[in-house]
Amino acid sequence: MKQDIAAKRTVEYAQSPNSQEDKVPYYAKEVLHRDLELVLVRHGTTLWNRERRYLGHSDLGLLPGAEQELEPLREKLQRHSFARIYCSDLIRCRQTLQIILPESELKPELEVGTHFESKPESRLELTSKWESERFLSNMSVGSTIMEPRLRELHFGEWDGKTYDMLKDVELYRAWIDEPQRITPPGGESWADFVNRLRKFLDSLYKWRVAMEVQPMGLTAAPPSILIVTHGGVIRQLACMLIPGHDFWSLNPKPGAAIRIQLRLAGPHNYIAKMLLH
Repeated sequence: MKQDIAAKRTVEYAQSPNSQEDKVPYYAKEVLHRDLELVLVRHGTTLWNRERRYLGHSDLGLLPGAEQELEPLREKLQRHSFARIYCSDLIRCRQTLQIILPESELKPELEVGTHFESKPESRLELTSKWESERFLSNMSVGSTIMEPRLRELHFGEWDGKTYDMLKDVELYRAWIDEPQRITPPGGESWADFVNRLRKFLDSLYKWRVAMEVQPMGLTAAPPSILIVTHGGVIRQLACMLIPGHDFWSLNPKPGAAIRIQLRLAGPHNYIAKMLLH
């Protein structure tokens, strides 16, 4: 049933007035059948995760023992081949990536106007120092793209705080009830959070279009994309892509991977479903 719906939507897209149907040869319409597999990985455990503190843009590293925690995922991913790898530029995600795919390297790729401030004096001392120097030296041109748009929601003044510390703050209680309407002091609005994730998805569409040299066959495996990011980002992407999902439908644990099959019918036009890992 889902396949029938997906096929119907693709046909409707190909035959829309904007597609200039009479001017485009049939083989070109098949290019509109653009599929991707997204493998979304949440970073490993940090001290603040363990202490149930809000952790947004604060640059906290993984706890000692991260290699053991992430070993099962590393073994699974060794059997995967990825067409592209994206990683949040925060250290906990970069450390996670280096453990699960040790051969990966990191390079920045920012669109014009994309910027997140990262002052050295605001960078927290890493709880796990065994990787810090290696990561600084690894930020050269390579196969992995550091992507600031994949950062967690910025919690502002509430970063590092627990529920018990904030439960009597009226604005915090309002934010818990309506995060789409309330913005944490000094933090990021929900609209800005969603907008940067939407721009990231659109960049995947542009890349998928640009990589095509010829139409994909019906039996060709879709390119697989690895995304190492944060729990809130994974929840929101699933909410944006998969019908019936809300923000709290998923609860990805540290070091967990979630697979999504994604059909790109056009900018802001996605058909997706969850896959078993």
